[in-house]
Amino acid sequence: MMKPFKSTLTHPVSGRKMNIDSSVYEPFKAAILQSLKGSKGKTFTELSEDVAGIISKKIPVPVVIGIKRSVPWYVISIRLDLETKGLVETFTEKGKKLIRQKK
Repeated sequence: MMKPFKSTLTHPVSGRKMNIDSSVYEPFKAAILQSLKGSKGKTFTELSEDVAGIISKKIPVPVVIGIKRSVPWYVISIRLDLETKGLVETFTEKGKKLIRQKK
């Protein structure tokens, strides 16, 4: 039996790293970027709800079995990794913390 390929997540502030299965990382990454595409900014709650909807329609059943944590946990962990990679950014507007794709 082959070991699943792992993706390394990196926290943008602490630099802490952790590994998750790529079969889980890639669909969540795609869903986050799809949700943020063309958006001027979304709250974490809005992003999590969008990603949950996208994932429930697109993710293959075997991957669902591989998901060991909640959807919001994956959203925040993978969003922070995407922030480290310079693909998304967090900003504050009118007292709200928002997330958008980096230009």
